[in-house]
Amino acid sequence: MTDLAAPISWGAFRSANRIALAPMTNKQSHSDGRLSDVEIAWLARRAVGGFGTIITGGYAVSPEGRVWEGQAGVYSDDHIAPLARLATALAPTSTPGIVQLIHGGSRFTPEIAHTQGISASAGSSWRSATDRDIEHLIDAHRFAALRVQAAGLQGIEIHAAHGYLPAQFISPTENTRTDQWGGDLNARASFLRSLVQTVRSAVGSNFAVGVRLSAEDPRRGITPQETATIAGWIAQDGIDYLHLSLRNALATSAEPPYTHPLRLIRAAIPSELRLVVAGKLWSPQDAKFALTQGADIVALGHAAIHHPNWPQGMADPTWTPAPPPTSTTRLTELGASAPLLRYLRENWPETVMDDTSEDHTPGTP
Repeated sequence: MTDLAAPISWGAFRSANRIALAPMTNKQSHSDGRLSDVEIAWLARRAVGGFGTIITGGYAVSPEGRVWEGQAGVYSDDHIAPLARLATALAPTSTPGIVQLIHGGSRFTPEIAHTQGISASAGSSWRSATDRDIEHLIDAHRFAALRVQAAGLQGIEIHAAHGYLPAQFISPTENTRTDQWGGDLNARASFLRSLVQTVRSAVGSNFAVGVRLSAEDPRRGITPQETATIAGWIAQDGIDYLHLSLRNALATSAEPPYTHPLRLIRAAIPSELRLVVAGKLWSPQDAKFALTQGADIVALGHAAIHHPNWPQGMADPTWTPAPPPTSTTRLTELGASAPLLRYLRENWPETVMDDTSEDHTPGTP
C-alpha cells in the first residue's frame, strides 16, 4: 500500500489518511504545565490542513522529568481541562489526537524541574532510580494516560527514543545497573515493558497505546537488531502502533545489518501492528518511499511546520512543497508564536528568514 490518502485504523480509532503530525517540541505552553490555547491552535491548524492524526509534542508525566520551557504536562488533574479543549478543537475535523508522554530522565533541565534529576544510573546532576522511584515513574505514566483518556483524546505515545528516560534504561552505556532493571537486553527493556503493560491495563482496549523508539543510537549503544527485538516484545505487551524515529527515513541503517530499519522492524512485529516512521520526510515522494519500505503511516515534522496543508497539497500530483527558509511573518500566519520561532532560529537557523521579501512559501499549502 503506497496510497497516502487511504484511510487506516490504529487500534480502536481510524484516521482519514496515512499522514500524521510528528511529535515536536514547540515551547508554546505554560510554565505550570497547562497546555496553552496557542499550542492548541497550532495543532488544530494542522488538522484543518488535512493531517489524518495529530501527535502532540512530549508532555511531561512528572515535574522532575521536564526538559524545556513551555512544555505541557499531564502530571496534574489541572491539566485535564486544557487537554479537553484540544479534543474539542480536533473534533470538527474528526481528527484523532494522541498525546506523547515523556520523562527527560538525565536530560531534564534543573532550572525547570526545580529538583534533582533521576535516571537508570547516576550521573553528574542526577541520581539512580530506586525501586520506589521506578514504581512512582510507572504510576506517573499510568495516571498521565488516564488523564489523556479522561480529556477525550484517542491515545498516548510513550517516548522511548532520543535518549529520554526509557531509552536511558535500554542503553547499555547509560544503564550500568546490576539489578532486575539492568544487565542484558531483557532486563534493560523491562522498564519500558512495564510502562506499556501498566498503561495498557489501565486504559483498556478502546484507547490507543503507542511507543516511539530510535532504530539506532550508536552513542548510547542502541543497535537496529536490539530495537527489533524490543519491538517484538512490546508488540506482545499490547501496543497498537510502533513509531520509529530515524535520522533519515530515506537511508539504510548506519549500523549492521546495513539495511533499511523499516524492513528490519517490520519483519519483527505482527503484520497487523501499525508502523509509523519519521525522519526528514519532506515530499510526497519521500513519504511514498517510506511506505514501500514497510511503514503504514508517515509522521511529518518540519514539513508540517512550513506546510500545514501538506496533505491537501499532495492531492495535486505535480505538487512539491517549497523548501525553507520561510519568513517569520509567514510562520506566524501558520501558527508559530514567538517561543517556537526562537526555538527554530536557535536550532535550525537556515529554515527561518526575517526578511519577507524572499519568502519561498506564500501561496503554497
